[in-house]
Amino acid sequence: MRTITVVGTGKASGAPDVAHFTVGVEALGPSLQEVVDDNKTKMAALLAALKAQGIAEKDIRTTNYNVYVESPQPPQPMVEGGKAGTGPVTYHVNNQVDVTVRDVAKLGDLLDKAVLAGANNVYGVSFSVDDPTKLQGLARANAIADAKARAQDLAGLTGVTLGDVISVSEVIGSTGPLFAAGGVARDMAASVPVQTGELEISMNVQVTYAIK
Repeated sequence: MRTITVVGTGKASGAPDVAHFTVGVEALGPSLQEVVDDNKTKMAALLAALKAQGIAEKDIRTTNYNVYVESPQPPQPMVEGGKAGTGPVTYHVNNQVDVTVRDVAKLGDLLDKAVLAGANNVYGVSFSVDDPTKLQGLARANAIADAKARAQDLAGLTGVTLGDVISVSEVIGSTGPLFAAGGVARDMAASVPVQTGELEISMNVQVTYAIK
């Protein structure tokens, strides 16, 4: 049986409905115990503020807790007794959590509330689709249409007629939400301006057609 095999690509875009960001508190000072206690108090206030905005326990996940000491540089001058002075040291305690926001319209206000609650580390804002099934279906349908168009072009170029579909397979690894630049800026009153953009999902399918 003579056949034509092509790979079709399809894409589908949609507005994200879930946001993610990392937020935390870094405290520093000359006493380790005081810095640990200060960080603990501020982190408790931050977590309380997040939960007060409707963030569920399951959507807050600790990703980093770091304690380190910063020594003065360069070394201090010689002191009495012929020993180099060490000078004061500074202890740093950093506690961070990943937060999932299931209402992106609240993201700007939530970022504001986090900073007001004591957060001094905020980064890694990203967006996703909670259930990408619909977008994947649209992208898959577009991929099938693209494959048929490619096969018809090849059939016309080679002087043959396209027949029935013999086999179809999805190219694994072709799907995945990608952040697309642009999009619509969401007005969040006096809160942090947030631009959600769109998420694009791409699917590839391999289709084999018979040649009549």
